[in-house]
Amino acid sequence: MRKPEHKIPASRTLLLFLPALILCFVILILAQNWMLMTVRRDKQEQTYSMLHLIRSTTDLSLDQMYKLSQMLLLDNDIAKFIYQGEIESGSVDIQTLIDAKGVLPTATNINAMLAEVYIYSNRSGYILSSQNAFLEPEKMYPSMFAFEGLNYRQFRSKYLTPAFNRSFFPQTDALVHGRNRSVIPLVQTFPLNNPAANAGKIMLLLDSSYIVDLLSQQIEGASPTVYVTDSKGTVITYSGDPAFILGDGYADGQHRVSIEGQEYVLSALSSNASGLRFFSLLSLKQINAMLNPMWPLLVILSIGMFLLLSFFAVYMLARSNRHWTELLGLVDVSGKPLPYEQAVGYIKNIVEEDRSKVRQAGGTPFITDTFFRRLIHGKMLGTAEIQAMLKQVQKDIDLNSPNTFQMVHIAIHDVQDFLSSDRLEDIDFTRIAAQKQAMRAFGQQYYLYMDFSFSIWIMLWHGDGRFLDTQIDQFYKEFIQVSPCITSMAVSSAKHSLDEIFSATNECSEVQQSLLSEKQVEIMRRYTELSLKREPYHYSLDMERKLSVAVMKGERQALEEILRTIEQDNFVARNLGPEEHANLMKVLYATAIKLSQSLRLTLHQSVFESYAEVKQFFLSQALAINRAKSDKDEVLVQRIIGYIHDHYADPGLNLSNMAGDFGLKESFLYHFMQTRMETSFAQYLEAYRLERALALFAEKQMTISEITSFCGYSNAQTFRRAFQKRYGMLPSDYQKTVLYQKK
Repeated sequence: MRKPEHKIPASRTLLLFLPALILCFVILILAQNWMLMTVRRDKQEQTYSMLHLIRSTTDLSLDQMYKLSQMLLLDNDIAKFIYQGEIESGSVDIQTLIDAKGVLPTATNINAMLAEVYIYSNRSGYILSSQNAFLEPEKMYPSMFAFEGLNYRQFRSKYLTPAFNRSFFPQTDALVHGRNRSVIPLVQTFPLNNPAANAGKIMLLLDSSYIVDLLSQQIEGASPTVYVTDSKGTVITYSGDPAFILGDGYADGQHRVSIEGQEYVLSALSSNASGLRFFSLLSLKQINAMLNPMWPLLVILSIGMFLLLSFFAVYMLARSNRHWTELLGLVDVSGKPLPYEQAVGYIKNIVEEDRSKVRQAGGTPFITDTFFRRLIHGKMLGTAEIQAMLKQVQKDIDLNSPNTFQMVHIAIHDVQDFLSSDRLEDIDFTRIAAQKQAMRAFGQQYYLYMDFSFSIWIMLWHGDGRFLDTQIDQFYKEFIQVSPCITSMAVSSAKHSLDEIFSATNECSEVQQSLLSEKQVEIMRRYTELSLKREPYHYSLDMERKLSVAVMKGERQALEEILRTIEQDNFVARNLGPEEHANLMKVLYATAIKLSQSLRLTLHQSVFESYAEVKQFFLSQALAINRAKSDKDEVLVQRIIGYIHDHYADPGLNLSNMAGDFGLKESFLYHFMQTRMETSFAQYLEAYRLERALALFAEKQMTISEITSFCGYSNAQTFRRAFQKRYGMLPSDYQKTVLYQKK
């Protein structure tokens, strides 16, 4: 009969699939957008956190400045100098000036942020610094301590003569120790309890590069404009583009501002300790640029893959729909395709009818037969397949109730005689006889299958394990009487869950191997009986594997534990006879031979005679491997130390560079230094650089900047922090104080 032609009908599945496809695409876009917004918000929070760090660091340094200014203004020698008038030539009052000046050098070494300190007396007009006494300041001003754009009168009227308590002044350039430096003046009026008296001033010149460095240390990939103002809104210092400095009318927090049509994030933070305000202005373009450049590529790839898979799914759906339509042509009624539900029922009836015919003919249905073949050949992946097979065999089986499962394997020993004499009917009769006897003994609770080697496999299950054992005995007694073949039967141990069935076929095969080696036929043997006949010594394949691995890795402690276990299991828990002892020595000797071949060593000359000889052999091999491994490790340790000592002056030196030069993986070197040298690359490099710095301080008259460069630091600030963290003092303190004391 010719299959009728049909057009493809409208598919409800396709109509439901398309909205789901669109919904998934929308969810993908929304998820990507949400992720980008989350990353952008995190970057803004990082900027604000960095501003907090800048404020805290600056407050800490300024707190030391405030304490220093108070200490100087409360000093008796400083107070005498401020209240003392002009000193005549040759007068003993010059000692007051000398004593006051002697206090200042120590003050300038206390904080790295302090560039210079000036003490001004309103009565005498004199000015003291850490290195000079300006008794004629107006004459000495242009060449000794001039401030950019100001003559002495302007300098004096701006910083020294006005009455105020404490005040910051904007960043400016000034001559400090003969060099032009950028400084931030911090001026305090004397006396402290009555600033209106305006007897004198202490001027602290703060190194502006110190604060600018802090301001420029923003999150990776960003270059915002960061600036600091005083309480009145005057800009003290800044980093970045000064054109983007905004007014002071913003509360603490983060604000969105628009400048020349572009969106910016303004972060503002006030300091109660210093009275300063800190601002950071970051462009949204810069925030987007800080995002991983791979994001757009990943978005495009994910969308592209989604569309490709979607088109493929639509194609497969249309193709499946076409094949389903063609299938309906086989089960149509009066020239019209059946509805889906009726077609499924119709196909199910066809399959059931075919299975019924196979069962009536004495055969096994295809699907059940396939499941069982997968089980006995170890191809099943889980218990779901066993459940599906059992439901095919017995529809009313309750897999939730407790059952005992067993596997039976009947081997036909004279099958070759039947094949050569064309007595194939006897083989088939043997299968039919087993089927009939199984039906009589086990009812519906069995499944029988003859495999490609003409051996019979039977799977049994019952709620009562003792009843099942009795029926197995009865089955073989009756089967052996009617079978024309010479057979033997192996029975697995009882299994009480589906997870244990997978080992049942292996147990049957092991029993059949024992019967074959003993040349036993016309006999039934259970796996539990076989386990009683095993050799009494205990040395499993797992023990052999662990023993070999421990030796090859040179792990002496693990090896001693394994050897102790073997000794405990065989010489303490068991009383081995001469034969069993000899067998154990043979298998241990076989392990020694395998190990010697793997390590390319000279083979052991003869079979071990005692367990002491066994331990001596394996321990000596592990010790030799461990020594070779230690020597190799020591060579690599010396290479690492030599490499760092040769390249420590390179600021770009890192673990990746060293790994590339060694031809090794970076992760391997990191783990090697942590485990063998008990330090990391960064810790060792930092310690060595600082040790070299100490040596240079002692050996040569070098500046801190020269030592910084010579020891591989990219900037002096990083060197100062590392030095102070390790030795508890700044490099300048060490250079001036510790070395002075040594001299």
